[in-house]
Amino acid sequence: MFCLINYKGVDKPLPWDGLIVEVGFGRGEFLLKLARDNPEKKVLGFELSGISIEKLLKKLRREDLRNVHCTRIDAYWGFHFLLRDGSVERIYINYPDPWFKKRDYKRRLTTRKNLYMFHRKMRQGGIIRIRTDYGPFAEFSLEEAEWLGGFDTTMRELSVKEPLTKYERRWLSEGKKLYELTLKKSGETRPVETPKVKEVKELFPVKVEGRTPQFDRLENVEEKLEDRVYTKFFRSYTREGVFLIETLLSEEGFTQKFFIEARRKGEHWLVDVSPHSEVLRTENLKKVVQLVAERGFKP
Repeated sequence: MFCLINYKGVDKPLPWDGLIVEVGFGRGEFLLKLARDNPEKKVLGFELSGISIEKLLKKLRREDLRNVHCTRIDAYWGFHFLLRDGSVERIYINYPDPWFKKRDYKRRLTTRKNLYMFHRKMRQGGIIRIRTDYGPFAEFSLEEAEWLGGFDTTMRELSVKEPLTKYERRWLSEGKKLYELTLKKSGETRPVETPKVKEVKELFPVKVEGRTPQFDRLENVEEKLEDRVYTKFFRSYTREGVFLIETLLSEEGFTQKFFIEARRKGEHWLVDVSPHSEVLRTENLKKVVQLVAERGFKP
């Protein structure tokens, strides 16, 4: 069943249209309800928890739902890499982490940066529905949406008389206030800078002639490749004639950790990302492989 999407290996963007998306599906009950209520639609869930994804996959096998898909990636980057502009019909964000401290506001799901990305991928008239039990978070989200523009916005308190989930019903019966914010795409937004992370089809091995790998010289080296693009090397290893260096690459906030290897082939060495590392193949990843080939060998 094509449910769990390997965002690093799938052809991008996905060819789907009229998508219904849940950001952070947790236990998966709401995502499954969306799928049952909309059998003719593709339903896509973004989630960072591997445990939540495993639980969802088990439920899908039991119910044999064929229109549900999920992927393990931060929603911002998932929207950026996987989805076509104008392909999303609805987005649901249910009780996200409000990040209470002011220094953590930039981590909230409803910053203007995130809302801009969601807006770009939505069709005209599409909606984002956000539910929260934290009033200041709802107000923050409304302020960010109104600063950005391009949305018709409404905010209201939920009533216990409405058809709600069992958890919402319990919270309301205990006197807790729940808020719903609806953002409807109605026009253009203010411009917001988007990342310039570009995927490439192939990573070609770099050939190094007549020298010996010395990856330990790269350990704990940090390098700025360009503005907002950094790489750092950690421990190096040698096993069965293969040399490895643990590597981190951060491109405008998108971070990958992997191994680069040097493997002998005849009279020369081939330097490439280890086949045991799953990576999104980007232009800057090619630069890191080249950097290792240039600095990781004895002169």
